[in-house]
Amino acid sequence: MNSENKKGLYAGIDLGGTKILTVIEDGERNLLAKTKIPTEATRGVSAVMDNIVKSLEISCKEIGVSPDGLSGIGIGVPGPVNHEKGLVYDCPNLSGWKNIEVRKLLNERWNVPVKVENDARVAGLAETRLGAAKGYDHVFYITVSTGIGAAIITNGKIYHGADGAAGEFGRMRLLDGSIFETGFAGPAIERLFGIPAPQLAELVEKNDPGAEKAVEYLTDGIGTMLANVTTLLNPQIIVVGGGVSQLGELILEPIRKKVASSAFSIAAQNVKIVRAALHTDSGAVGAVELLFDC
Repeated sequence: MNSENKKGLYAGIDLGGTKILTVIEDGERNLLAKTKIPTEATRGVSAVMDNIVKSLEISCKEIGVSPDGLSGIGIGVPGPVNHEKGLVYDCPNLSGWKNIEVRKLLNERWNVPVKVENDARVAGLAETRLGAAKGYDHVFYITVSTGIGAAIITNGKIYHGADGAAGEFGRMRLLDGSIFETGFAGPAIERLFGIPAPQLAELVEKNDPGAEKAVEYLTDGIGTMLANVTTLLNPQIIVVGGGVSQLGELILEPIRKKVASSAFSIAAQNVKIVRAALHTDSGAVGAVELLFDC
């Protein structure tokens, strides 16, 4: 196979607790292939890495190329990483994933440039460059699903902080000592209100009082925290993704009001709060964006 036919092709992998989504794009960001397979998270590091490889090979086969000739591979993982070393510190939803050298493991198979990043960071990057926050220089992205993650994007690039940990919004402590995502992510809603988070929108439309209370609780908690973020970072736009974004204006409008009334001064007046545009593809598409220096 002529290697020249494979140049300018980029793979993006979204490694999740339940599924692996892989896309291949060309240098013009045209989507050429997409593959989704189960993660099999409980089977350990080797099995999950085999599934990552399988997903990439399926996508490459779909367009008649080999992974060896890709111009780069980007991967977003559900946990903190050292993006410079390609090292994953910990993935709580993946059995045995502690201090895993993902870049090294992939380079043992293919001699292709690999970039590794946290999954919320790559989703935020995708929304900034291609989605709801396109055209904005100061972006805060939040995803609320099983957990809560976030990304700070400035001038089209991820802000990592001193140790690469900037943006861990869900891990912030509340005054009672609890962790934010423990009280406001999807499992907390089911625990506190007896309602699975994916059913909230439907139940609110039916005027279910329990669902209305759950949404009010989410609005108050997330809105207050985003007001603090607005005061601290003064973003132009906040993009809300993850399962909670499916509630749309049911949650966005109350959050806007909360931020407007609670954040400081001009930052509160000017920040926009919108729903994510790329939905379930944001992680894989954002992983490709890691490979493009903008």
